[in-house]
Amino acid sequence: MMRIFLQPLLFLSLLFPLFSLAEQDQDDWLYQVKVNDTIWDICKNYVADSQCWRKLVDYNQIKTPKYLPPDTIVRIPKAWLKPSLAQALVIAVQGEVKVLRDGEEGEKPVTVGDQLSQFDTITARNGSAMIKFADDSRLLLKPNSAVRMQGLRYYQRGGIANTQLRLLKGRVKASVEKLRGLESRFDIATPAAVAAVRGTEFRVGLAEESGKAVMVTELLEGGLDMTNDQGKQRLAAGEALRAVEGETLQAPVKLLPRPRLELSAAEQVVLPYSLRWQPIAGAAYYKVSLRQSGLLLWENSTTDVTYAIDLPGDGDFEVQISAVDEQGFEGRGRRLRIASGE
Repeated sequence: MMRIFLQPLLFLSLLFPLFSLAEQDQDDWLYQVKVNDTIWDICKNYVADSQCWRKLVDYNQIKTPKYLPPDTIVRIPKAWLKPSLAQALVIAVQGEVKVLRDGEEGEKPVTVGDQLSQFDTITARNGSAMIKFADDSRLLLKPNSAVRMQGLRYYQRGGIANTQLRLLKGRVKASVEKLRGLESRFDIATPAAVAAVRGTEFRVGLAEESGKAVMVTELLEGGLDMTNDQGKQRLAAGEALRAVEGETLQAPVKLLPRPRLELSAAEQVVLPYSLRWQPIAGAAYYKVSLRQSGLLLWENSTTDVTYAIDLPGDGDFEVQISAVDEQGFEGRGRRLRIASGE
């Protein structure tokens, strides 16, 4: 017996600690002076600019830079803070996933708890992986996909994250935390274009057509800028864009809506269960996927408006149904939480 719940799904983020000595505001990191601190000590420890002490004195209107009273608050613009190399954390793995580490030979299997460094490449073959970054943003790597950690930097004391990924093949889904400060960025690049996001949820796919890289981007929430050498386009939530290597970016198109399910709000059923939904105008076919703990267990396509759902065992699962249009854009998904077991 299983229960199906038609209700919004909450994405529960794991908290990543931000170690600071004082409260932060939107533009500055606020440093609380300790006993024997000098302006030169603060610059040496936290700021890369060699002229920091002069700038910091002017910025804070400090009259006695040789002596800073303990507990004084010194404001440091987040853009001045020293970056540090960050690592991404593998928080879930299903199936065959491997990593090629920068400077090493040969791929190695990926397990939960592995840390990924800058320039490491992770490849999902017959599997998938969930990766968490320093600012708690997450990336779902789907089967037959590969991504390189092109740039991983985190300004810990300022809470600024610069994450740059290179999609080598396949398809990924990103859930990006609301970025702190104008200096934060989360980019996914391909030969066709770069997707630069801010506080958003989106999907990116990379394929090849007639010898050219083709990047398909579908924005579900937030905002996203697409750029290449030929120009720039801005996407709003619920829009998609197809970028072709060496060509001007096309105008965004609207995503198809979520399918409407023919199912009561709380219904007990026996597995396998045939899900039914109403047809969507403009749909070429539908995608049906099953996830557990955020990981993709399987994803199939159908031209019908019914699909027999079975589960691999007991537990909590998520089914998603979405419509795909003639251009190959996957629309917004209808999600169901399924609890199977006694």
